Amino acid sequence: MAEEQDPVDRVVAQAGKLAGWLARTSWQAAGRLPGGEVAQRQFRKAEKAVLDQVRKRLDEEGTFTDRLIEAPPAVVDGHVDPVRSAMAELLRLSTELGREQGRHHLFMSIVRQLVPDEARILAALSDGEVYALVHVAGRSTLGGPQRIVLRNASSVGRAAGVMLPDLVPDYVTRLLSLGVVHTGPEDQSLGTQYDILLTEDRVRSAETEVRTVHKLSPRYLKRTVKLSTLGTQFWDAARPG
Repeated sequence: MAEEQDPVDRVVAQAGKLAGWLARTSWQAAGRLPGGEVAQRQFRKAEKAVLDQVRKRLDEEGTFTDRLIEAPPAVVDGHVDPVRSAMAELLRLSTELGREQGRHHLFMSIVRQLVPDEARILAALSDGEVYALVHVAGRSTLGGPQRIVLRNASSVGRAAGVMLPDLVPDYVTRLLSLGVVHTGPEDQSLGTQYDILLTEDRVRSAETEVRTVHKLSPRYLKRTVKLSTLGTQFWDAARPG
């Protein structure tokens, strides 16, 4: 009797076939081809199944449910102080954990803070690709300091096929705060990406805010975004399969 295929392997294989077709076609173009929208929906469904199965397995193993630290209660003036207890436990662990255990704690703390769209962005960046990023700012015609109204709008959201495109600036900001991505100078070879990015709703709304609310002239600060060194190490450790 043939060995039954693992549920995660089964849905990963299904998602992989769909992802391969969508990658060859491009996510945006696939939706316009016959059967493309169905394939996109099936991929989303398979992707969700993968995440559900992985999370279920990790929950069974205690990976997501176990606390990273088990701090004994610290008593200060007759009262339990959980903050002091937690810090004491972290300091104790810092002297006892090995290098790999320390990396595990760090990477698990990152995983726990990600939302699905942010995971998709990291996957899109995982091949080392660089994407356009723009800050929308305003400046008086008389000069003076710039006022940034929108930070970190990026074409990586479109490439990743995120569910909530308007939140891409917020996703990138969060990923920057986690240290898994970093920004760099403008890349003139990404001219088309910058042009498309400036037409997106969130960017256009920020431009309108600059003109009508702040009474300033819009300025676009062009940058790029890619995985950081930490982000590359994290993806190597966390990538599915």
